[in-house]
Amino acid sequence: MKALLVLFALLPLGVAYYTLDNAIDPIKMLYNTTGIGAVTLLLLSLVPSTCKRICHINTLPYRKTIGLLSFMYALLHVSVFVVLDSEFDFVTIFEKSLKKPFIYVGAIAFIIVLLMALTSFKKLFAKFSKYHKAVYIALLLALLHSFWAQKVAGVFEYGIIFVGAILLGERVWMWQKNHKIV
Repeated sequence: MKALLVLFALLPLGVAYYTLDNAIDPIKMLYNTTGIGAVTLLLLSLVPSTCKRICHINTLPYRKTIGLLSFMYALLHVSVFVVLDSEFDFVTIFEKSLKKPFIYVGAIAFIIVLLMALTSFKKLFAKFSKYHKAVYIALLLALLHSFWAQKVAGVFEYGIIFVGAILLGERVWMWQKNHKIV
């Protein structure tokens, strides 16, 4: 089942590879493909916990795979920016970041996801699992990054914000329910 999940998650990259030659702006197409993949998979990484709590279906074994796939898309997204768009010109990267705040918001989200990916292996996860709650901060920043990056917000941007609000809202509701002070 995990292999099917990985294959399904990599499908957009395959499509991007075969349509890259015909793209009007290949770099923008790669930004969109990798950015949408990263945010969508980050949102989907929260679904197994919600499924277990609400539907009593245990999809928790897939959470790590989904999270690592989200990290892979985020890494590709950052790589498009650093390698293809900025051509390793770190002065330009710094200048772009000052002019466009969505870049540094995205960079902070990426650093959080990077640290989570690095500590997702068994021995490290046992030690750092409490810090994996930072996924909520990463998600909020990634949603903000995605929203700000668009000149005009469309159905996708509002859709991911709506889904994100539902998933985060469910967690707040469960936390309040479990921590009622009587």
